[in-house]
Amino acid sequence: MLSGLGSLLMIPAVDLATLVAMGIGRACSVGFLRLITLFLAQAFDLATFSVMVARHGGTAEANPIVSDLFESYGMPAVIIAKLALVILVGALSVAALSQDRRGVWSVIGGLPLALAIAAGLIGGITNAAAIVA
Repeated sequence: MLSGLGSLLMIPAVDLATLVAMGIGRACSVGFLRLITLFLAQAFDLATFSVMVARHGGTAEANPIVSDLFESYGMPAVIIAKLALVILVGALSVAALSQDRRGVWSVIGGLPLALAIAAGLIGGITNAAAIVA
C-alpha cells in the first residue's frame, strides 16, 4: 500500500520535473534570448534616459523625436513609446520565427530586431556618457 502511495506521489514530481526541464529548455532558445536582449537593451536606454533628464533636462537627449516627445508629454509617453517599440519588433521577430526565417522573413524579423537592440545599447551608452559629463 505504501509503495502505491509513493508511486502516486512520485508521478506528479516527475511531471513537474519534466515541465521545469522543458521550460528551461524553451527559455534558453535563441528566439527567447533575442527577445530578452531587445527588452534589456531598451530598458537600459530608458533607465539611463530617466537619470539623464532628471539631471540635465530634456534638451540633453540627442534624439529630437524622443526629446520632443518628452518635452510635450513627459515620461509616461516615452515609456509607452518604448513598450510599443519592443512589442512591435518582438512581434515581427516571432512572426519570422514561425516562418522558419526563410526568404524575406529573415530580413523582416532580423533587421528590425538588430537595429532596435543596437539603438537601445547606443542610446544607453550615450545617455550614460551625458550623465557622467
